[in-house]
Amino acid sequence: MKLRFRLAIAVLSVTITVAAAAQEPGTSTPPGGSLPTNSPTDTQEAAAQEPANAPIPDTRPLTGAEQIGVGLRHRGRNYVLPALQVFAYGDSNQTISTSGEQGAELAGSVIGRLALQHVTRTSQLTLDYMGGGLFYARQSDLNATLHQIGITQTFTGRRWTLALSDRASYLPESPFGFGGFGSLGSGIPGGFGSGLGNLSPAFSPEQTLVTGRGYSINNTTIAEVQYMASPRSSITATAAYGLLQFKEAGLVDSDHWIFTGGYNYNVTRRDTLGVTYGVSMFRFRGSDLGFDDHFVQLAYGRRLTGRLAFELAGGPQLDIFKNSLTSSTHRYFWNVHSSLRYRWPRSDLGISYGRYTSGGSGLLFGAQTDQLSLSAGWRLTRHWSGSFSPGFARNSRLKETTAAGISANYNSYYAGFGLQRTLGRYADLSFNYTLQGQKTDRTDPLGVMVSSTLARHVFGLGFSWHGRQPEMN
Repeated sequence: MKLRFRLAIAVLSVTITVAAAAQEPGTSTPPGGSLPTNSPTDTQEAAAQEPANAPIPDTRPLTGAEQIGVGLRHRGRNYVLPALQVFAYGDSNQTISTSGEQGAELAGSVIGRLALQHVTRTSQLTLDYMGGGLFYARQSDLNATLHQIGITQTFTGRRWTLALSDRASYLPESPFGFGGFGSLGSGIPGGFGSGLGNLSPAFSPEQTLVTGRGYSINNTTIAEVQYMASPRSSITATAAYGLLQFKEAGLVDSDHWIFTGGYNYNVTRRDTLGVTYGVSMFRFRGSDLGFDDHFVQLAYGRRLTGRLAFELAGGPQLDIFKNSLTSSTHRYFWNVHSSLRYRWPRSDLGISYGRYTSGGSGLLFGAQTDQLSLSAGWRLTRHWSGSFSPGFARNSRLKETTAAGISANYNSYYAGFGLQRTLGRYADLSFNYTLQGQKTDRTDPLGVMVSSTLARHVFGLGFSWHGRQPEMN
C-alpha cells in the first residue's frame, strides 16, 4: 500500500510540475477576455479562417470517455493512409511460460495498416485498422493472425456533439506489452496515422495481465453526447459496453457496462474543471458473481494547443457486490486518473496513471488495479528517430469475489525500445526490443504461498512502406 501511494504521489507531482512549467510568458488570458465555446462547429469555422499550418485545439470534454489531447498540428483534412510492414523476430519465450524450459524461437510477421479520416462541415469519420499474421520457424502451431480496429463517427450541431465509437482487438496473447505490430504501433490509437483518442481506463476492459498463449476478443462500444449549456460550460452523457472473451478454457470471460454524466466549466481559455458521476457494472460469464461501482470524480484539465494536455481526476467510489463470498457486501475505494501529454518540436512525451477497480483481466473475478504507462519519442537526426515505452500494472484480487483463504497479486511490466531510420519519404528500417515480465504471488486455501516469474525478450528488425503521414493528436 505504501509503495502504491508513493508511486501515485510521485507521478502526480511530476505531471503537475511539467504542466505548471508549460505556461509561456505573455500568453495568459487578458482581464475581461472572452472564452472559447468549445463547440466543434465553432472550432471548424475558426480553423477555416486560420493559416493551413495553424494548430487546431482539442475539443474533447474533460468528463468524456477519451483522454484530452494537445490538438492537431495542422488543419484537419480528408486522407487515406495505407502501410505494409515485414518484420523478423527473435523470441526468447515463445510459449510465454513461467517454467524453466522456455525455449527460443525465430518468427516473422506481415502486417498491414490502414488509417483514414473523412471530414465534412457537420461530421467526422476516423478509422484505424491493423491486421496480419505471425509465423514461427519451427513450431507452426504457434502461427497466429491478429486484428485490431478503432473507429469513431462524430456528428456536430451548433450546441451539441454526438460521438459513436468502437475499439476491438483479436490477439493471440495479452495486449499488455504485446509487440507483434512492430514499428506500425503497439496499439490503437497512437503513433502512425491515428487520429483516435486514448480511452480513459474506466471505459476499457483491456487486459493488464500476461495470460499466456491463447486468443482473446476485447471490444468496447461507446456512445457519448455533449451539450453546450453556455459559452463556458457543457454537459456530457456517456454509455459504454465492453467485453473480454477468451478462446482458451480456464480464463474468466467478463462483461462491463458503464454509464456516466458530467459537467465541464471553462475557468480560463486553458483551464477546465469538471465533475462526473458514474455507475460501472461487472458481470462474469458462467458465475453468479459480480459487482457494481458507484463513483464520483472531480477533475481538472489544462490544455496548451499543440503543446500540452494535462488532466487529473479522482474521488470516492462505492463497490456493491452480488453474492459476496464474505460477510461484507460492499467496500469504499478511492479512484484516481491522471494523464499528461507534452510535445516539443522534436520530441513527444506521454504519462498516464490510474487506480481503479477492473474486471480482473481473465485471471481474477475483479481486481484492484494500479496502472502506470509512459511513452516517449524523439527525432535524433534528420533520418534517425527513437522511442521508449515502459509500463507497469499491479492487480490484486477482491476478497469479496475470491474463495476464503486464497490471495493473489500480479505485478506485470513491459518496456519497449525502438530505433527507426527513414529510407526516403515513404519507407523505414526499424529495430525493436521488448521486455515483458510478470511476478505472481498466490496463497492457496492451505495457506501455502506459491510464486512464479515470467520473463521474455523479443528482438525485431523490419522494413515498412507507408503513405505520407499527417501529424495527429
